[in-house]
Amino acid sequence: MKFQHFILLGLQTLVAFSALGGSAYSLVWLERQQSDLPMPNELFWDETAPLVVVDAGHGGHDGGAVANGVIEKNLSLDIARGVKRELEAAGLRVIMTRSGDSFLSLDERAALAGKHQASAFVSVHLNTEGEGSEAEGIETYFAESRPLSARQRVVEGADSDHNLVDSADFAEAVQRTVCTVAHAGNRGTKARDYAVVARASCPAVLVECGFLTNLNEAARLKKADYRDLLAEGIARGVVLFLQTRSVPAKLMAGS
Repeated sequence: MKFQHFILLGLQTLVAFSALGGSAYSLVWLERQQSDLPMPNELFWDETAPLVVVDAGHGGHDGGAVANGVIEKNLSLDIARGVKRELEAAGLRVIMTRSGDSFLSLDERAALAGKHQASAFVSVHLNTEGEGSEAEGIETYFAESRPLSARQRVVEGADSDHNLVDSADFAEAVQRTVCTVAHAGNRGTKARDYAVVARASCPAVLVECGFLTNLNEAARLKKADYRDLLAEGIARGVVLFLQTRSVPAKLMAGS
């Protein structure tokens, strides 16, 4: 009993430091726990698992970028489907903005987060920088501000400003994990008020999974195995981020 009490005190101390140090402390702690581990086979989540909206960029008449024999809308959908599989294997609930070659407006995509009270929104895209460009690597975007329409969609009791801070942490988690898993160049996270993430009512990120205009990177992106690694890396980042949000509550529940 004394040992259990000691462990409990230690966990409560961790919660206190997490609160003082911000979400970055929790992120580092959980990253260390997961750094060399596979996606969890057991459900981490108690009761109702968080819901994630996975958005495959473009679709229908909007093909997105086209370079080196690749159409963005096709690869973004394939990677997004992989993200869905990985997240569901980790016990999360997932809704895709599109599951086939269909078109949705940016507002329609973002609105799904509020409609379903999602805990996270991730949009999958491919990058370009001029035909024959040497630019390569992955970068993840998050919004610094939200338009009024998005703030009005935030579920009652949620803090829109806090969601923006969380989006920056979310982007860091996804960027690190996807670059590590896919062994891809890390171009960092960037703040841009892209409509599809700025208008979402929950923490939201947009992942540019590589440059179609880079001949070597386009060749990698054409390979299903590489796209599977991208999907796994993105999903790991989503799981890591959502676990940092739920760890303090789970630890305190044992007090």
